[in-house]
Amino acid sequence: MKPKLLRLSIQINRCFTGRDKFSRLALSMRVLARKREMTDQADTRYTVDSVDRAISLLQTVAGEADLGVSEIARRSGDSKARAFRLLQTLVRRGLLARSSDGKGYRLGLAALMLGHAASEQMDLIRIANPVLEALGQEIGETTQLRIRDDQESLCVAKWEPKRDLRVNAIVGRRRPLHAGSSKAFLAHMDDEEREAILSGPLKRFTKKTVTDPRLLRVGLEQIRKAKFFVSRGEINDDLISITAPVFVAPGKIIAALNIAAPENRVPEGRISELGDMVARAAHRISAALGFCSQANEIAS
Repeated sequence: MKPKLLRLSIQINRCFTGRDKFSRLALSMRVLARKREMTDQADTRYTVDSVDRAISLLQTVAGEADLGVSEIARRSGDSKARAFRLLQTLVRRGLLARSSDGKGYRLGLAALMLGHAASEQMDLIRIANPVLEALGQEIGETTQLRIRDDQESLCVAKWEPKRDLRVNAIVGRRRPLHAGSSKAFLAHMDDEEREAILSGPLKRFTKKTVTDPRLLRVGLEQIRKAKFFVSRGEINDDLISITAPVFVAPGKIIAALNIAAPENRVPEGRISELGDMVARAAHRISAALGFCSQANEIAS
């Protein structure tokens, strides 16, 4: 299977628990949108326009609940009348439901069933969940798994400790690729694609966010050669993350696994120890996905 298709086929599974259920559905819809973008150049003789537009509306609602008809139509590029007809069809099929105030739309129970079925059929997050939990319990800090979605990364799985002060990881939260743990993806992409991102606008989140492309190139080269890397306060002040890549082939990153904690709970003397733990956890996922050579290297 080609790496891009493999990436799509394994990146949307997650156990549906509590408040994460509809975040996971939103993620599934975003991944479907990504797949459609990849096939835009393909032969469209056999596509049905009304179905295509309905899916577009479904993805819009998955990304943000309780939007009204006018806003959904504006975002999708459909007329208000057409958007309303398509939305009503999706409501009738149970994929959408009206908001409690009757003015907007949100995902329905049929969408939940589809999302759950998709999660049962996919591998990455099913494999990652117990690894995240084991790592998190061992170190007592938040762990999360991120995948790439175009020019951003997306949190697709997490584990949080039961302590009052902890990093709150939100499934579905997006981050740009030039800061924090997301730099794992920027470091391991091809040069042309990386330069396209570095030449664009680079948002500054804190005083520690690196937005100078020259400095970023130096840091990314170091990340590419290391088994883990550390980010201090690049997204949020006073937080630290330690990240390792998950590979499915030599140099082909599928996800980034990280621990995140208040910086004052991670003394400098523990960085190497924690980094090794994160790297081993990432390699366990890589091995479970069928990429064993990297896992063997870390064990040797």
